[in-house]
Amino acid sequence: MHEGTKPTSQEQELRERVALVTGAARGIGLHIATRLAESGCTVVLTDVDADGAARGAAAIGGAASALPMDVRDRAAIRDTVQRVLGAHGRIDILVNNAGVLAQGPYDQTDGAAWDELVAVNLTGIYNCVQAVVPSMIDRGRGNIVNLASVSAARGGGSVGNVWYGTTKAGVVAITQGLARELGPRGIRVNAIAPAVVDTDMMKPYLTEAVRGAICARIPLRRLAHKRDLGELAAWLVGDRSEFITGQTIAVDGGLLST
Repeated sequence: MHEGTKPTSQEQELRERVALVTGAARGIGLHIATRLAESGCTVVLTDVDADGAARGAAAIGGAASALPMDVRDRAAIRDTVQRVLGAHGRIDILVNNAGVLAQGPYDQTDGAAWDELVAVNLTGIYNCVQAVVPSMIDRGRGNIVNLASVSAARGGGSVGNVWYGTTKAGVVAITQGLARELGPRGIRVNAIAPAVVDTDMMKPYLTEAVRGAICARIPLRRLAHKRDLGELAAWLVGDRSEFITGQTIAVDGGLLST
């Protein structure tokens, strides 16, 4: 931007807003946190990987910071939220990104793996919402973005299995229900449902053959990029989408249309 040029409405849209992003040490969460910061947002990256979150915040720079947080630990979440409120006075945006994946046929996911899926993908959102929303209600405004998956619509998908898809279908239901209940309080709730995203976490699963087979089923013939999700998240929490709530938006290159 040249000196003396006023920032565009998009560039300054999230200035003076505070976002808490879970699972932000890498991948989708880190990219969303980065994109929000680029839009002027003060971003707090949280993750069970405290060192990774700290590296991410350092890479973003500016007003970004990091705190260790396990979305399964309600006491830790309450403590983190109070620390953020104490430091910044408010939380305007909550991005529930933390999640775990399960693969394979239904009978290859044991009880421990199922418990972990539910604890992170569903109970984690419950825990964070219960801790953050009261402060949003006090201010009469807020935005929540949940990470779902196209597997929610198909009971599993190209990588995630039926149990993973089941938890992500729960995320869609949470999004719809919270939007209905919190809308009158000035709080919008939406979800992003990506297809397979090209991240470091996915590389072990994406052999050339698997990648090719997945892309062949997607009309746009590529995997989702992290930037696709970051751009949508920044738009969903900004004023340009102020009449949109309760929606789960697929970022899938047309996969669900096939």
